[in-house]
Amino acid sequence: MIRHAIARGNVWHRRHQPFDHHFSYPVWLVWCDISDISPLLSRHWLWGDRWRPVVFRHQDFVDGSDRPLDEKVREKAKLQGLDWHHGRVIMLGQWRTLGSLFNPLVLYLHFADGEDQPDSLLAEVQNTPWKQRHFYAVPLCSQRDGSLQADHSKEFHVSPFLPMALRYHWRLHVALPELRIVLEDRDNEQPVFTAGLQLSLQEPTPATMNRVIWQFGARGLATLRGIYWQAWRLWRKGAVFHSHPDKQKASSRKR
Repeated sequence: MIRHAIARGNVWHRRHQPFDHHFSYPVWLVWCDISDISPLLSRHWLWGDRWRPVVFRHQDFVDGSDRPLDEKVREKAKLQGLDWHHGRVIMLGQWRTLGSLFNPLVLYLHFADGEDQPDSLLAEVQNTPWKQRHFYAVPLCSQRDGSLQADHSKEFHVSPFLPMALRYHWRLHVALPELRIVLEDRDNEQPVFTAGLQLSLQEPTPATMNRVIWQFGARGLATLRGIYWQAWRLWRKGAVFHSHPDKQKASSRKR
């Protein structure tokens, strides 16, 4: 089991309907055992829990409180129906870099004692500009091809260019140090949109930890810039705009 690593690779999106639209960006994320984060922070003087180019803060995740992340995640998993009392929980997500942070998706993967494949995941999803958070508890099923898969209904409004009446289909290939994650939105089994991460876990040496700071800069700002740029491109192509469900409910009450 790799407990701490820098995950580098690409994030990609592809819209299948009603027209083709796709893009890919280089990305880096932190792969970290949330029960013991300090060993990773201690590897580089530019990484820390305050006033550093890369900062880990417990309050940046789950609920905004400064309670230990491990405690918050296991508690949230229990509320969502997952038994994570034992085993290891690995976080895959972005940390605050050069003062900025926006995580569209943070994954918490649960590995039972002695296992090298996760049995379930907790997905922490955030949307912009509403700054809301939602959690999906996802039990994973092993397939003959070695992948882990799951599917469930969409419950949270993220992109205004995708409707709510979709189902999510997850597909994970965890062959560490290689990691591939694909999330597909389907309408009656027809793919509408697919997003994925193709990552390679690298040892968090001082050189690697230093390199991602200067190569990628303020990742939170870059993520937001990319989201709005792609949204503008979709709008220009004529993508249908779907209002936030909360706005639709408010309009219905006024009538």
